[in-house]
Amino acid sequence: MPSYDLSRLSAIAKGLEPIQRECMITLALKIADDSCKMDDYERSVFMQLYDAMQVYQSDFFDEDIFSLIVQTRQSPSAQLFAKIKPLRQAGMDYVGRPKMKAFKAHVRHELTQEI
Repeated sequence: MPSYDLSRLSAIAKGLEPIQRECMITLALKIADDSCKMDDYERSVFMQLYDAMQVYQSDFFDEDIFSLIVQTRQSPSAQLFAKIKPLRQAGMDYVGRPKMKAFKAHVRHELTQEI
């Protein structure tokens, strides 16, 4: 298991470009509805990155996506998962698998860099 420097999460979150924010929102949806294949530690790291984002805006998703993520994290249910599924699928179609993989690799790299 990699050792991440979690003190860097805030700086990484501040530096996210618009497409990277779309990746993060899509990933948060995947984690919230338990469709993400990452292990629990990585899920928690990426959700901490999501929580560290100071700019909760999206060029793709409606603004209510953020409250849906909060609601699902607080009270996961089949009904909320059903709401999330088409949104996360649309997010993945918008972002694309290569950009999502590149985003996750970038974050992992930033969290393991030597100072």
